[in-house]
Amino acid sequence: MNEEPLQHQSISDATYLGAATVLSLIGIVGCLFNACVIFIMLRDPRLWTPQNMIIFNLASSDFAVSVLGNPVTLAAAITKGWIFGETICVIYGFFMALLGIASITTLTVLAYDRYLMIRYPFSSKRLTKETALYAVGGIWIYAFAVTVPPLFGWNRYVNESADISCSIDWESGEHSNYVIYIFVFGLFIPLTVIIYSYVNLVITVRKRAAEKIIGQATKAECRVAIMVAVMILAFLTAWIPYSVLSLLVAFGGIQISPAVSLIPALCAKSSICWNPIIYIGLNTQFRSAWKRFLNIPVTFSEGSVDGDITTGVSKLMAGQQDTMHSANSAICSDADPPPGLMCCLAQDEHHRRDTDPEKYGCKMEMMFNNSPGVCTKSEIGDVSL
Repeated sequence: MNEEPLQHQSISDATYLGAATVLSLIGIVGCLFNACVIFIMLRDPRLWTPQNMIIFNLASSDFAVSVLGNPVTLAAAITKGWIFGETICVIYGFFMALLGIASITTLTVLAYDRYLMIRYPFSSKRLTKETALYAVGGIWIYAFAVTVPPLFGWNRYVNESADISCSIDWESGEHSNYVIYIFVFGLFIPLTVIIYSYVNLVITVRKRAAEKIIGQATKAECRVAIMVAVMILAFLTAWIPYSVLSLLVAFGGIQISPAVSLIPALCAKSSICWNPIIYIGLNTQFRSAWKRFLNIPVTFSEGSVDGDITTGVSKLMAGQQDTMHSANSAICSDADPPPGLMCCLAQDEHHRRDTDPEKYGCKMEMMFNNSPGVCTKSEIGDVSL
């Protein structure tokens, strides 16, 4: 801590001004976009699928960072140094660490859920609303367990070298065991689960494609998997430089100038901006919900969304559909999600019971025609059937 005045003097006024400008943009975009995601989910009950409950948790975490953390760092950049005292530094450091670990753990849950969705499309292992709530609770318990030890003397939350934010003590060399602990449980294990999930997801999709049994429901689920993959890539792109720099400082004995250390720190803080952009850009559910909110007509192809497919599968597994169809019938009852989809899922579920589950795929050969309740050709979501 005695070196902080020298570190402070090594940062130019122009660097502080640049940091303040970037932090302002991050705060405005992160707050506005995550607030939009939270708002549209609170007002539109159709969005409350199990997966979107996990996404809501991620948006809430990012929104909290933009509201609670970003203004503090921005004020410090404007005043060219930390002005809030040691107590606020500890509180800030703890909550930013908690929210960051909660975010990567949430992305880990999403990645594993995508793997289960495509690998076992009708399995009871899939998320339900009840298990999604348990998952959210588990995410926060896990994040708390990873980040609370410095409050009890195992490491500590201190000013970072740029003197505009606080984090755990990477530089002193004390409590290096905790640095290993937070990287193992806060980064290595989540990354391992994410890599495992997506490697096996790709293997499963390629296997089904080779066997020509990958159906339209699975294709829609692949679109959701792509969305989650982009979210994870954006998060890691933002956080990996900061993580690598922290490890080099903690164990490599490398001295980084405060001005240079600002770059990965700002990259890490920008992570709160990318996820809501990805929700809106890649998720048909959110785009359709915004159109309904703005009273813009939603076409049938836009109205049938990935989450409806997930919900439909879950309802079939739970036995909650009012009408089940025989394998020889092409007649579909009125249902929500769209009847053609549920007809196909019902028939595929019947087919799955009589065939090898490993070779199961939803073959959406049924299509809509002009007759009510009859499956004929059309589109489901943004995939042509």
